[in-house]
Amino acid sequence: MTSNWWVAPAVVIAALALMRVFYVLRARAMRGFASRWGFQYIGPGAPRSWWWNPPDLETRPPVPAWISHLHPRIRQVWNVIEGERNGVSVLIFDSIVGEYRGGQPCTHIAVRVEQNPFGTVSSADKVEQSHGWTVLHGVRFLWFSWTMGPRQLADHLDELRSE
Repeated sequence: MTSNWWVAPAVVIAALALMRVFYVLRARAMRGFASRWGFQYIGPGAPRSWWWNPPDLETRPPVPAWISHLHPRIRQVWNVIEGERNGVSVLIFDSIVGEYRGGQPCTHIAVRVEQNPFGTVSSADKVEQSHGWTVLHGVRFLWFSWTMGPRQLADHLDELRSE
């Protein structure tokens, strides 16, 4: 009789490796996006704890303190990009949102304006105002949040209008 004790650890290791590859590819895509739009990529390229989610907000790049008050609760921030579009300050970042140690990845586009400058947003996106900023949370699908791809980010920034 053969023992398959190694299967469960191998699956866990493979899942962690795939997650790491995702973070590396995502950081590369975000750096490219920042470069194409003339924005500054601040980083870091991956969450500090990429195999578990901390219970409290962890940030290394400079992000406004009010970010911790957005709903759903933000616990980690990475792939921070800042710049200006149509005279409006823009801050883009990936995060882990949720309560306790669970959570889901989510991309946020924050613009320093009081009114919603994004025009119409889909029902999968959420817009919130906080401390003089308007924040677009995306994308919700099948009851989970996901990161926005560079094409979605570009589409939202193309819609950005200063008022």
